[in-house]
Amino acid sequence: MPTLFMVQLGGRPKGRLIEQHDMFFGVANQVSELIDDINHHWPEVKNKWHIDSYRAITKVGNHSIKLVESATSDGNNGLKLFFINLGGYQQGSFEEFHYKLLIVAATQADAVKQAKQSVFYKEFTFKDKDSPFNAASHIDDKFAVDVDDIYNVNDLISNVQILIEPIPHDSHALANPDDDKEYVGYLSIKNLRKLT
Repeated sequence: MPTLFMVQLGGRPKGRLIEQHDMFFGVANQVSELIDDINHHWPEVKNKWHIDSYRAITKVGNHSIKLVESATSDGNNGLKLFFINLGGYQQGSFEEFHYKLLIVAATQADAVKQAKQSVFYKEFTFKDKDSPFNAASHIDDKFAVDVDDIYNVNDLISNVQILIEPIPHDSHALANPDDDKEYVGYLSIKNLRKLT
């Protein structure tokens, strides 16, 4: 059964000094079937990338996530699945940190509102009066925390539509209220092929 996958890729394109990262959303029966699609998505590192983490997306919050072939489905009740990449900083660290979120919301503004409630959003911010980087971000004038990227996941995949349905309160699915398992670590293409 086809599943929606969220994959964090790592690779070092020619001419870069450090590893670069990108996110990929794809549809497959298992993550190992995405190799060709990933190569097409990031041709600068064709067959020289690895997976740093991935997740099969079947549940986000109190909503089930399914795939349907028809674009005419009315089952979403106006809801969309958003991918949000928050960026933030910690004083004394020469690094921009990122936190990736999947959020079910009716609008982009509602998704941003939910993202602002995350622990990351609240903790990865500070003010430095001596810094030349004193421009406030475009969300609630929070310094050094910004929504770097926000996407409607349905726009990132092809040939299927995402169907979002509320999980009934009496459902057995609520026995485990956590979202889908995330697999984190270094997974080379060679080892990915072995998962087939």
